[in-house]
Amino acid sequence: MKAYKIFFLILLLGLVSCSDFLEEDFRGGVATETWYTTVDGMEGLVSTCYATSKIWFAKEEGYDFSDPGTDIYDYGQQHPQQYQYTYTTDFNATNSRLVVLWVEFYKGINACNDAIAVLSDPDQTPFDEGLTKTRLSEVRYLRAFYNWLIVETWGGVELRKEPIKGVVKTANRYPVEDFYALILEDLDFAVDNLDPTVNTAETDYGRVNKWAALAFRARMRLTWASYTSNTELYAKAAEDADAVIKSGTASLYDNYADVWDMNNSGNNQENIWAINYSRSTDALIGVPASEYTKFQRPSDKAWDEREGGHHGHLMFGAQYDVLPGMVRDVQNGRPFRRYSPTKYLIDCFKEDIDERFYGSFKTTWICNSALSSRYVWPVEGFHEELAGQPLFNVGDTSIFMTKETYPDNVMIGTVTTNFWFNAEKGFWCLDYKRMFNDDGTINDAGTNTRNLFFELHKFYDDTRPVATDEGSQNGKRDAMVMRISEMYLIAAEGLWRAGQADNAYNNYLVPLADKRSYDGNGAAMLAAYGITGGGSLTMDYFLDERAREFCGEQLRWFDLKRLGTDAMVARIKKYAGNQSARNNFDAHFTVRPIPQVQIDAITNKEEFLQNTGY
Repeated sequence: MKAYKIFFLILLLGLVSCSDFLEEDFRGGVATETWYTTVDGMEGLVSTCYATSKIWFAKEEGYDFSDPGTDIYDYGQQHPQQYQYTYTTDFNATNSRLVVLWVEFYKGINACNDAIAVLSDPDQTPFDEGLTKTRLSEVRYLRAFYNWLIVETWGGVELRKEPIKGVVKTANRYPVEDFYALILEDLDFAVDNLDPTVNTAETDYGRVNKWAALAFRARMRLTWASYTSNTELYAKAAEDADAVIKSGTASLYDNYADVWDMNNSGNNQENIWAINYSRSTDALIGVPASEYTKFQRPSDKAWDEREGGHHGHLMFGAQYDVLPGMVRDVQNGRPFRRYSPTKYLIDCFKEDIDERFYGSFKTTWICNSALSSRYVWPVEGFHEELAGQPLFNVGDTSIFMTKETYPDNVMIGTVTTNFWFNAEKGFWCLDYKRMFNDDGTINDAGTNTRNLFFELHKFYDDTRPVATDEGSQNGKRDAMVMRISEMYLIAAEGLWRAGQADNAYNNYLVPLADKRSYDGNGAAMLAAYGITGGGSLTMDYFLDERAREFCGEQLRWFDLKRLGTDAMVARIKKYAGNQSARNNFDAHFTVRPIPQVQIDAITNKEEFLQNTGY
């Protein structure tokens, strides 16, 4: 076995720590193949297989190509590569973030293939039969995971089943069907060979166990059933999801906000499989800082600017900290305002009955600045009895987001640059009329240029040591890749597609809604969303429900992809957050451009062609 050489772009990968369950030192050179046949060497290789997940989950590169640019999220004012979501010709094969993902995913695949080769050989595996099955199941699961991300991002590209030995200068395209055949084969192996009791101890947190394998197979069966209209496979997806639910490995919280309570990170009762993070070196991916610099445009952010830790708390924040009455603090977060929610997403929620709106979004900021008394009541004609008094006192409502529409005469847009002030209520404010245009696109003209919005607050981290600068960026929240609520929705959709709509409604949708409604009356909440029984279920309902449950959790691109090209295009043209995307999005954007550096590196360019349209 050779030291890792990533598919054409020859990059050496060290054995880096993936989580608390393992730490390994870098090993390379001529003794690599022998090292892998030792216990320490193989455990280090398995750890390396896990490490690739940290380039995607809860990282800006992964967020960029999962939820934003769909029907639920658009770019925020401070996104450095907004063209990714306007779908212009600027979104092309030179995109630096796609280079990072392409290379790192194939590194992960090659690490998995190296581990599979050793563990599949009885004369080389350093483990006993039981541990060999366990570790082999883990790496085959991970290979399936990375192949899913590859095929759903770029389509039918290179499918690697064997370790790379030496330099490879050619590439081949494989049908999407071949990817899913291998994905499902790998997951079948993992499900069949993982004992229900292994990888369930506290010290194994973050490792793949049987229930994670069943849950991901449920997701993949639902995905492939959607592509192929396979009724039997829909039923099997529901069967897998039901097995996870009944296993008791995870359960729904009574209060949706508890899912995102930092006190529950690491022992979250809804978690099935998570990427565990920290602010220590254990969270690092281990790629040198200069690795991707040469692929970047001058305006690109350094790819490793926030290497390590969970970054979701940065990406969805609104710019609260420039307004009189507010200063940046740990509790309110550091607002990078990369992504802004669409009107479609906000309209999905009936916030009076559904816990998930306020459990997901922050709508109110409380004055936290002792210097706020410097700013006095500024608006003539409104509350003139307050003239000369402080605009805010600590503890007052300072900023408010609302789905209401306020009268024009109370909304003052000139008190301070780029923000609205409600002179009647006495707070900074953004309402629907000023948040969105009449056609539902995000209002980015003039006041509030995508700086204030309903802030997705799921990922806040008030355990960070400081509010800014060093220590403020890497969160220690775990990234939950699969939660038990997804199993309820997979079971329901699979059964509905398999002709068992009443079963879907009664046994999965109502129990989930019972937990997500304020009063525990799930049937009433479903009725408010237009669902009164199995006969009223539609795909639009499932898409709405998945938006409510999983917004920001890096699933939306994949939900739309499995609708089929025509349906995905129609949906983005209808709901995208900017008019350029609505005008430009077409079938060729349903896969991403293969990085040009990859095309340039191969010798059979006439066979391995760029994705159509790029």
